[in-house]
Amino acid sequence: MSPAIFRLHSTLITSLLLLLQAGCAMNPVTRQQDFVLMSEQQELALGAEAAELVAKQMPLLADNDPLVRYVNRVGNRVAAVSDRPNLFYRFHVVDDATINAFALPGGYIYVNRGLLVHFNSEAELAAVLGHEIGHVTARHAVQRHSKTQAYQIGVAIASIFAPAAAQAASSVSDMVAMAVIQGYGREAELQSDELSLKYIQAAGYDARATINLLEAIERLDGIGDMEKRDAGETVQHYHGAFASHPDTKSRIEAAVARAVAMQKGQGHTGGQAMLAALEGYPYGDSPDQGAVIGQRFIHPKLGIQLAFPPDWVIKNSNQSLTARKRQEEAFFQLATAELQKREPAAEILRQLLAKQGISTIEQGAKYGFSFARTELDLSTDSIRQAKLYATVILDGPHAYVMYMWTHANAYARHRPDFATIADSFRRFTDKQIDVPRISLHVWKRGDSWRGLAEKNGNLLGRFTAERLAALNGMDMRQQPKASDIVKLVR
Repeated sequence: MSPAIFRLHSTLITSLLLLLQAGCAMNPVTRQQDFVLMSEQQELALGAEAAELVAKQMPLLADNDPLVRYVNRVGNRVAAVSDRPNLFYRFHVVDDATINAFALPGGYIYVNRGLLVHFNSEAELAAVLGHEIGHVTARHAVQRHSKTQAYQIGVAIASIFAPAAAQAASSVSDMVAMAVIQGYGREAELQSDELSLKYIQAAGYDARATINLLEAIERLDGIGDMEKRDAGETVQHYHGAFASHPDTKSRIEAAVARAVAMQKGQGHTGGQAMLAALEGYPYGDSPDQGAVIGQRFIHPKLGIQLAFPPDWVIKNSNQSLTARKRQEEAFFQLATAELQKREPAAEILRQLLAKQGISTIEQGAKYGFSFARTELDLSTDSIRQAKLYATVILDGPHAYVMYMWTHANAYARHRPDFATIADSFRRFTDKQIDVPRISLHVWKRGDSWRGLAEKNGNLLGRFTAERLAALNGMDMRQQPKASDIVKLVR
């Protein structure tokens, strides 16, 4: 090694070691020194950058939306008694049907509409927001980011002698993905659970709401398991606030018991305020995303609809519409594409399946759309010998692509369903039909979850009754009292 190279490497190592020595700061929650490679100013800047990315990539309700304003009022009430009350906290509602909430550095808190609609008191909302505030006050994102940086510093030192070991730095998008999908690790989640109890009690809320919330999430996990097993699929549980791990449950129950014992009187619950805040909001998918209603999929914004046979399970997401035949390996996917120029549907189909070798294409027009379809053999990740039924439908600059596939030896049995689904594609123009929304109902003598579900045509599928009960913090064995106000889906 030349002297110049040695001096360069020595300078780099010295700089890295100085950075490591400087990476300690007092944690606002524990009052102990944390290993962090980020100042508070850098933390706030990182959070602002991540929040900009979320705003671009996720559907957020407008800041002046009544539900967002309500969440902000509750969140700031809790944040004011947290360990970092000097931060400006910003609370957002993600217009998404999944059960989730997450936090970014610097006080950016997000809660999905799909989680919000299951709250039955303001105290439950406060508990979830308190959990996410706990991530901010305990600097969990900063700690995780610092560990990643420390690893990369180690790699950088190693790369002085072995350049091939160098790896790219973690991006802000990776941090956002971690917050949304993985959380900050089990110990961090448990710490945030306990901080939530501390904060909501200090804010005057009833600590027992935490148990209600824990039971609600467990109940939703159970229904999700039933639905997945019924369809023949597996389920991934929600990672975050009060996640239903047995150790977590016992730890939270013990903490709640201590909090209630210390609490003077019963804290604020705010059930009526929470119900009023949710009335009229979509349950499940929003109009912008389309919605599954029974065995139909409607998309008012795009003006299209599809119908599925009774034994198909349908799932809508931001990326695509998917379905599968219950307990069968027969699958459906609808995707959309924006066209740059006018081309025949058959040509688009050839381009999409160029590697598969199309032999024949059927084409024509139906219900005001031009279409092209083909059937061919292929292999997929899950099926070695499969057969595909593919259709492209054109509507101006929009191309709708339907793929349906199954095992080659079962294709003849499922093909009638494939053809029925494809032929059901048509325009949606019925202004009287809307996505399912939360409505309030006064419980009467003789009401039952099963009866109310059937009265509304089992709008949420085979487990509508179970979902209505869970929506109100109950299971099928429990019922409200006469004259109680409950949430339904209409």
